[in-house]
Amino acid sequence: MAKTKRYRQKNTFMYIMLAPYLLFLFFFGIVPLIMAFFEIPAKSLTNPNGGFDAFNIVLHDFRFGTAAKHVAGFMAIFVPLMIVFVIGMALMLDMNTAKWKKYLRMAYIVPASVSGAVAVLMWYVILEPTLSPFKWIINLFGVKEATQIWQTQNLVYILAFMAFFAMAGNWILIQYGSLQSISTEILEAARVDGCSAFQLAVRIKLPLIRKYVIYMGVLVFAGGLQIFVEPQLLTTSVYQGIANAWSFDQLSYTLAFTSGDFGGASALSIMLLIPSLLGALVVIYKTDMFEDAKRVRGQKIEAEG
Repeated sequence: MAKTKRYRQKNTFMYIMLAPYLLFLFFFGIVPLIMAFFEIPAKSLTNPNGGFDAFNIVLHDFRFGTAAKHVAGFMAIFVPLMIVFVIGMALMLDMNTAKWKKYLRMAYIVPASVSGAVAVLMWYVILEPTLSPFKWIINLFGVKEATQIWQTQNLVYILAFMAFFAMAGNWILIQYGSLQSISTEILEAARVDGCSAFQLAVRIKLPLIRKYVIYMGVLVFAGGLQIFVEPQLLTTSVYQGIANAWSFDQLSYTLAFTSGDFGGASALSIMLLIPSLLGALVVIYKTDMFEDAKRVRGQKIEAEG
């Protein structure tokens, strides 16, 4: 009885700690989603008859295909670059046994503090041939004017690298933390069996953190799909019109606040939510991300019973 009472007390504390998150999820996640769903049938200039035809109207908008092309190109560079580079750097950091490794970990997280508006301004200076500290390298490629770089067709590459350098540091440390969860007994057994450092990383460590890699891939994909701040700041502050409705989120913003089509903006937002939800389902049901917690909880219940 005493063990059961302690178990219930632990559950009570858990629910108390979880309550703030659930409140924020409800008021800033579920409620806006419900409001967006009921906003879709509203009449507008683009959907004068109202109804759920707003989905079809958005899909046939002349800007939708262009935005899809831009985001697809951005994701094709950004997502693989993030996953390969982050996992590679995390594995190398885990192999390093030097005492100054802690300072290296700190260095990885510094670029993550430069994001949004600051990142746009920083990259503008870096790529501006007359201002850049690397202008001698830029000049080697025959670039003398900023307009040679800052063109709409180049934004796929510029924004991909901008987002990569802003996010990679955080994810390197997260994946390094996942590597620390691997049992030292497994690693020692592999070394005894003759595993080299490379084999240990690829055949032992990487499979053991597979679920964390998938989790990272889903979040990186969802974050990249919703790119908004960087192209919006570029088109409104740096080079007027260079990235009008460049991404899906920008198109949604334009529909709502330029065209007054809140139904279309809501429809597009819900369409963007679907891939993120599918990714979350992959993490939940196709990996063992949550199986360990269930197993531990079941073992505790059996032990207390």
